[in-house]
Amino acid sequence: MVAMDILTFFTPTEIMGLDGKANVIVVFDVLRGSTTIVAAFKAGATRIIPVVDLDQAVRLAFKLGREDVLLCGERNGEPIEGFDMGNSPLEYTPDKVEGKTLIFSSSNCSKAILASRNAKRILIGCFNNIQAIMESIEQPSTIYLLCAAKMGRFSFEDAVCAGMFIHIFMESYSGEIGLNDASSTSRYLYRQHHRDILGMLKQSSHGNFLTKLGRQQDLEYAALVNSETIVPELSLDKNYIIPTVAIKQL
Repeated sequence: MVAMDILTFFTPTEIMGLDGKANVIVVFDVLRGSTTIVAAFKAGATRIIPVVDLDQAVRLAFKLGREDVLLCGERNGEPIEGFDMGNSPLEYTPDKVEGKTLIFSSSNCSKAILASRNAKRILIGCFNNIQAIMESIEQPSTIYLLCAAKMGRFSFEDAVCAGMFIHIFMESYSGEIGLNDASSTSRYLYRQHHRDILGMLKQSSHGNFLTKLGRQQDLEYAALVNSETIVPELSLDKNYIIPTVAIKQL
């Protein structure tokens, strides 16, 4: 097999202006954007449009027609006033989102997804679908793992999730794999915490913040490893996320 690189970036600003073009970028926002996007597709959402600016999100919702469009997202962990839904994966049930287009604006995840647009493929990953993400990638030369971070700062849980991807990938791939320092660090963190993912989430600053908001169940949901085979992928020509199901093996 050909040699490849897995390069991890702890914040979206780190990938701006990089030379070269990644074959694949996997965006991780475990608490809670990535996890919520996977949950929304599981519940039957048709497509998800990531938007950073709230006014833009509202304008787009009315342009597309409010009948089949939901405004979704959060700021500082709480639902946005006037929006239909927040950012808890437990909110996204079939009776609410099936057949709907979701306009999604979160504090961190939406920014990270849109910052990744120079890649050939942009996938959305979390603990729920980590194996499916790996299986959907076919022999790239370079994979970028992008942690959404929390307000531009290092996010413990995203780094551990990236480390899980790296660990599993290295066990499955027989070719040579090059890691940057952030990838090596992420893998180390995962190996230190892999026996208790929920405990790690509770230990993280963001997990502690959500627990204080009464969102303990969101952490329990996010800690479910390989519970889903859905792989959300940004359609670059249409600028929205669609669900796929992993069927390929490296």
